[in-house]
Amino acid sequence: MTVAIYGKHIGTEFLNYLKCLISSLQERHISIICEEGFARLLRERFAYAPGFSRTFGREGIGVDEVVMLLSIGGDGTFLDSVVYVKDSEVPILGVNSGRLGFLANVRADEIEKAVECITTGCYTTEQREMLALQIDNKNLPGYDYALNEVGVLKAATSSLLNIHAYIGEVYLTAYWADGLVVSTPTGSTAYSLSGGGPIVSPDCRNLILTPICPHNLSMRPLVVPDNAEITLQVESRSGDFVLSMDSRIRKLEDKHRLKIRTNGHRIKVVTLEGHNYYETLRNKLMWGEDRRNGR
Repeated sequence: MTVAIYGKHIGTEFLNYLKCLISSLQERHISIICEEGFARLLRERFAYAPGFSRTFGREGIGVDEVVMLLSIGGDGTFLDSVVYVKDSEVPILGVNSGRLGFLANVRADEIEKAVECITTGCYTTEQREMLALQIDNKNLPGYDYALNEVGVLKAATSSLLNIHAYIGEVYLTAYWADGLVVSTPTGSTAYSLSGGGPIVSPDCRNLILTPICPHNLSMRPLVVPDNAEITLQVESRSGDFVLSMDSRIRKLEDKHRLKIRTNGHRIKVVTLEGHNYYETLRNKLMWGEDRRNGR
């Protein structure tokens, strides 16, 4: 059995937990491969070189041998790890080394439990919808997929964007706003939530359009079926806008036409035994933290 490890940054306080994770895997004769940048960070910053079987880069993890990818960090790291899995169907388990985490929801004190679940197969996987983006009917390399959301945002200017939105061939409206986020159910607890969007369970087949600071207060978030193709045409006084796809951003001229839809591929997210989505919501958002509930 082989597992892959990916991370970007960890603090000194988490290093011992990471060492525990790696040693526990190795004691069970599980081979470990590590993303080359993370292996270099561990070696150069912490003088820690645990003897990985090999490293891997942007070409991917090599699916023939890998049964799971462990993402070490927060939700941003989890989103970045998707590029290494691509459409291989290798499941991802998020180990949280930071604070709030909906995708990276395994706490540091649950690492031993996580290793035991990996070894015994006591876990389930959830299929999470992905978004695809085309610009003028062409793919933009590095910006062709998203797990959480696609965002159209104003650049460094005080002027609002005018975003014309279509659902299929039907004209929806023009959003005068700082931006617009098109989110999957997975992304409904991310940027969309900050913009006032609804929380949608990840097993629902929907997309969410959430305007960011709309000038017209009647502009509310909208939930549409996940088979809808969403087309956006942006007008900006500055002539450009910012495209965001999960943690990737790029400035584009406003002459382009964006088409957003589900891409047909789904990411497998690992859920450990005893964990569930609604428990994560309750704990991360501190629902029920009220004296009347005895908490």
